[in-house]
Amino acid sequence: MARPEITLYQFPISHYCEKTRWNLDAKGIPYVIENLIPGPHRFVTKRLTKGGRGTVPVLVDRGTVVTDSTDISLHLERAHASAPALIPAGGPERERVLELETYFDEMAGKHVRRWVYATLFASGADIKPLMFGAFPLPLRLVGTVLLPVIKTAIRRQYALTPDKVEESRVKLLEGLDRLERETQGDPSRYLVGESLSIADITAASLFSPLVAAEGSPYAVRPGEEVPKAIAELRASVAARPAGQWLLRRYREDRTRVARGFGASAAAANG
Repeated sequence: MARPEITLYQFPISHYCEKTRWNLDAKGIPYVIENLIPGPHRFVTKRLTKGGRGTVPVLVDRGTVVTDSTDISLHLERAHASAPALIPAGGPERERVLELETYFDEMAGKHVRRWVYATLFASGADIKPLMFGAFPLPLRLVGTVLLPVIKTAIRRQYALTPDKVEESRVKLLEGLDRLERETQGDPSRYLVGESLSIADITAASLFSPLVAAEGSPYAVRPGEEVPKAIAELRASVAARPAGQWLLRRYREDRTRVARGFGASAAAANG
């Protein structure tokens, strides 16, 4: 079987990378995954982008390099017109989809990430299985050695200070309130129109660490100890309409198209 012409360079636990995986899966586009270790990943991303962005996801589509999950979404709509559309071609619905995609990309992406990392680090929980469990043994060992450096870099890059973390807790709750307003508290509704769009994928994937949905990288593994603060927030989110919407999107839309997080990870790096 021929190797797919698209490669996604990613961190397995990044919710922005989960957004791009879901985007690709929903459009039915074949791709392969290359998992990268945080820190050393910059040697790869800088090479691919010719010294540009050092972040993931990075998509290489038949020689075209695209960075940023939103830019990847727009590229896939242009370059793969025969695949199911996740962004309307024009009109008010397109504007609405892109408006909500931008809102949840910035709101959920930034503030969920900051709060979850800060809470995990403060708890003293063993985060190695979460961060490196998708890698083969040699890379898991590399990740373990580099973990103190990775944590220091994350604290600095994402500003994991008490005031910023509290700000993010407030903001992510505001984002869930917005999600409930947009769906009128109905977990069966899509954000725009009658079918899944990139707005739904963005909101569901970027909030997914807060509900640990089955089929996501954040589903609780057997024997895993979840820090109390995270478990409490997950329970409160799951009890509200926004949480039910997130779980329903994974149950009805994500699992229907997913190659499977475990299968994808196993296929990565060879």
